[in-house]
Amino acid sequence: MKQLLLIVFFSILCGNIAMAQRYYIRKAIEKDMEKKHAADKQKGEDAVDERLDTWEANDKASREKISPFPTMSMSMVIEYPEKPKNNVTLDYYFKNYECASVFKMQKENSGIDRMIMNFKAGTSTMLMTDRKGKKTGMTMELKNYDWVAKNAVNKSNKMLEDGDATITPTDEYKTIEGYKCRKYLYEDQNYKSDMWVSNQVGMDYMQFNQAAYSAFANAKNQNNNAYYKAGIHGVVIQHHMYPKGGRSEEAIMTLKNIKSGYAPDEMFSSAGYEVTKMPSMKELWKASQDD
Repeated sequence: MKQLLLIVFFSILCGNIAMAQRYYIRKAIEKDMEKKHAADKQKGEDAVDERLDTWEANDKASREKISPFPTMSMSMVIEYPEKPKNNVTLDYYFKNYECASVFKMQKENSGIDRMIMNFKAGTSTMLMTDRKGKKTGMTMELKNYDWVAKNAVNKSNKMLEDGDATITPTDEYKTIEGYKCRKYLYEDQNYKSDMWVSNQVGMDYMQFNQAAYSAFANAKNQNNNAYYKAGIHGVVIQHHMYPKGGRSEEAIMTLKNIKSGYAPDEMFSSAGYEVTKMPSMKELWKASQDD
């Protein structure tokens, strides 16, 4: 029995010694590698600093050129014929350089009350209410979000310019939501869609389109984008998409309740919410270096 205990004790001791040896060897190697590659590490950190500085400078310059939105509101209803439980309604309110949106999910309550984007200041504030009724919010950098949107818009424009997508006007007209619309056919390798466009929507659609392109595509003049050159001189009231090859689902996006001059101040207010300002990308990077 004593021999068994001695064997067990010796095994544990040897195991601990081996673990300790591996730990000190690993730490010695890490220290040696850190010393050996200190110059490369600093070079890498300097490159990240430079990239973040350039990103911020470019973002600031683009926001100085952003055009104001007309004061207005509208709803976007997104329907999925094959999966109606995924249907969603988004209510939008625009005023000057801000857009407030309210999400209404068919499936369940997401807990998100509103999102307020200030394109001039470059901030996005998400307001939420939990199941206990507590109201909180987060304010984040908008460039983390609209970088994705800008890439998508610019990619779509480039596809049209390069001939990888086409827009064909038709002589077919239809009244949708009370607006006389003309049908345009869009097609690329992934989608075919019907786009119903109206320029009689009771609001300054040219100012709206200019503001939208300046906010989401860094475009100085909306007349230079590929959609305008293809004849889309109005607002797409309905966009019916038919995916190719089963890559995604059929979807119908329809604009409703377009109201010129209507955008209540409370939609752009975070009063009553405990809002936390999230650190910027640069602040997070600096904190990681300090650690």
